[in-house]
Amino acid sequence: MDICRRQALNGKEAVRQWMVTEYVEPPLNIVANLIAEGDFVTALGDLTLKDKDGRATHYSYCDVWRFRGGKMVELKAFTEVKDETSNAA
Repeated sequence: MDICRRQALNGKEAVRQWMVTEYVEPPLNIVANLIAEGDFVTALGDLTLKDKDGRATHYSYCDVWRFRGGKMVELKAFTEVKDETSNAA
């Protein structure tokens, strides 16, 4: 089941606070492609997140950032579960 969550975060501190509540540890992020055109940057890659029990879930992702005046003004993030691993190291 895919879940769509929309949340607006304003400023670096708001992003940092959100990350503290969402991640048990920093995710493993592998960028396969980074594409820039005009005001947009798109990243395609793989992401691994661990839950509080140490189980890892592997995702494919696509993030699309939009910039204005040298600052990020929008991020659209899309993920798809690749697989889940129990008792990941």
